[in-house]
Amino acid sequence: MIDMLHEFTISLVHNQVDEIMEKLTLHGYYNLYYEQPIEQFTEENGYGFHERLNTDVDLKIILEESEERPVHVEQARREIASILKVGKEAIHYQFITTQDWQQPFPIIDLQNGWYIKPAHSEEDIQGRVISFEPPRAFGSGLHGTTQDCLRFILREDLRGKKVLDLGAGAGLLSIASALAGAEQIVAVDIEDVESEVLYNAGLNNVENRISVKQGDVLYSGLELDGLFDWILVNIAANEIKELHAFLDSHLVAGGKLLLSGMVEWNYEETLALYIEEDYEVDQISHSDEWVTALLKSKKE
Repeated sequence: MIDMLHEFTISLVHNQVDEIMEKLTLHGYYNLYYEQPIEQFTEENGYGFHERLNTDVDLKIILEESEERPVHVEQARREIASILKVGKEAIHYQFITTQDWQQPFPIIDLQNGWYIKPAHSEEDIQGRVISFEPPRAFGSGLHGTTQDCLRFILREDLRGKKVLDLGAGAGLLSIASALAGAEQIVAVDIEDVESEVLYNAGLNNVENRISVKQGDVLYSGLELDGLFDWILVNIAANEIKELHAFLDSHLVAGGKLLLSGMVEWNYEETLALYIEEDYEVDQISHSDEWVTALLKSKKE
């Protein structure tokens, strides 16, 4: 059981963070967090983001102390400074009581009997749980579109179904599909996310049903075998439009598309393209300005 928490902070330029985190991880420091300096702006496709690489950020290193694992503060401070080749005075220290500590990633109640619980949390949950190791750089929890997609998936009986998850990220939608009974899930992302997806899948004992592929299905020539009963797409409206021919060619007759990442000012035009291609809108969910839609193919 965790008795105390010790927070060490160092300020550095954002474009140095990945290298610094890698060094610390190699030396056994794993609880690393910072707030990404991102500027958000509105555009036709939804929202755009600009990452401010030359902005200073505060990287926080959290050490957990228990009776079995005592923390020697000054020794840890000196070691961190030595790893980063900086003076000890550059490492700022703060003691945090467990009662006051706000976890970088909270337990999320999906309001349907399911909870998303960070792997390090020891809190007892009265409900069904998806265990998840959140990305270290983010501190605000899951996006509303992800939560909406999870609610759609977790109310379904996907036993025996084959699912394609495009833009899989850390694998939450793939894991939810497996927990809903899907027999086979293919998770695809343009980034190399295999280790992250399979790690999270392992936390939920479903890694044997998920395979991961890297590539861009539109432009890299990535080939996918067979047809899918469900296809999950949580990206943005323009990309959803571009994908319509690909999705249609990889979906079984009568299959379902879960489309998310659209916004109030572009979802009607986006869905109209699919309706013209013989799809019907089964259900729509609105979370603030974000829109998620479940479509069904009318082909037989």
